[in-house]
Amino acid sequence: MRLTLHTKSLRAMIIVLVLLCGSVNKIKAQETDYKAYTLFIYNFMKYVEWPEAQSKGDFILAIMGNSPIEKELQALVAAKKLKGRNIILRKCNTVEDTYGCHLVFVPDSKSALVKTLKEQTKDKPVLIVGEREGLAKKGASLSFATEDNDELKFDINKKEIEQHQLKISSQLVSLGTLIN
Repeated sequence: MRLTLHTKSLRAMIIVLVLLCGSVNKIKAQETDYKAYTLFIYNFMKYVEWPEAQSKGDFILAIMGNSPIEKELQALVAAKKLKGRNIILRKCNTVEDTYGCHLVFVPDSKSALVKTLKEQTKDKPVLIVGEREGLAKKGASLSFATEDNDELKFDINKKEIEQHQLKISSQLVSLGTLIN
């Protein structure tokens, strides 16, 4: 039985649609869960200790540039306090904008700034958290990592944390991966 041109075109369109649907599912599976990132960040804030002088007044949480996490962080600061302190979200466009912040989140799109941020905040009590895997090796205090099973984890650069006059709890260390 011969297929007509119309039937062949219909079959090709169905195959393309099936392939596209499979691709869309893969893309959705790879989307970043910024609610999970925000929960981790809140726990970083709770289980890292800042020097006494920085443990009073508002806690300043900064985000470098634009990132989809901003919406989740806004919800966090509206709903939570940190040990009785208000949490203030500051959007920063330059490294200089981060001065006076307690925690700086560096999204993937701004990961090239980690080295400069590290150098310019050296010896200042600031926790640098990188979204992209491997940033803890490049100067961030902590960076997110995704396991093969899509489980969200984090790497810890203890040397950087200590250089920034911060103390990380042993509970938090036990949950992350120490890097050199």
